[in-house]
Amino acid sequence: MRPDRLPLAARALVWAVALLAILVMGLPMANVLAVSLSSPGSSESPGLVLFPAEPSLEGYAFVWGTIDLWRPFLNTLYVSAAGTVLHAILAALGGYVLAQPELPGRKALTSFVLLTMTIPAELTLVSIYAVNKQFHLVNRYAGLILNGAASGFSILLMRGYFSAIPRSLSEAARIDGCPEPGIFWRIFLRLAKPGLATVATLELIRRWNNIAMTVTLVSDMAKTTLPVVLRWLLFEMSTASGAAYVYANAKMAAVVISALPLVALYAFAQRFFVAGALAGSVKG
Repeated sequence: MRPDRLPLAARALVWAVALLAILVMGLPMANVLAVSLSSPGSSESPGLVLFPAEPSLEGYAFVWGTIDLWRPFLNTLYVSAAGTVLHAILAALGGYVLAQPELPGRKALTSFVLLTMTIPAELTLVSIYAVNKQFHLVNRYAGLILNGAASGFSILLMRGYFSAIPRSLSEAARIDGCPEPGIFWRIFLRLAKPGLATVATLELIRRWNNIAMTVTLVSDMAKTTLPVVLRWLLFEMSTASGAAYVYANAKMAAVVISALPLVALYAFAQRFFVAGALAGSVKG
């Protein structure tokens, strides 16, 4: 018997747990997709739906055209993409600085970065609003992009990844006269692509699903983001007086539209994400 081969009972347990996880996570997703592809009347049927009843795309047409879901979708895309790029740049720079063994006060700076991770984000929302109001960033896209531009977790993950890169590469580059920005760009950043992809993926997901920051800083519906509109559509629109009735297929279509970009992102960045997360968390 191969030494890495599990006993029959252990394999059965693994398959049982995997099957249970698939059912727990897969059935709600299949239900949402099936309801979104059903006709308005059929989508209101109670119970678990795994296959579309009277297949139709009316729900997608309704939320995209009548509800104007395209506007918050584009807002979310712009804010998330711009904020993620800025976040990845600052994480890479911060991680590179903390990875330098000769940096004065390196341990103290690392401890400070760790300290910022212990403060719950919800406790800072009032002060964040006050600061953004002073800088005239309320009801502006810039406020959503700049807030959260730096993260202790992302900086430490990049630090761990940079620390795993042999120091002989940077030392040889310095001997050859390469400036520090060139060492960062040509050596460290190119070797840290999986780690950078991990940081960017996690940040894009966070920004795409962020509700608290948007509600805190934005009251203009023309500049609000997809998660806020989705929450209003699912939980508040049906209780608003005078609001048009929204069928379940339209609500589930909005959920699918909101989730599709993240599913596509993960499918594209999966191999970088796994490699970067493992390297950044184990090494350093």
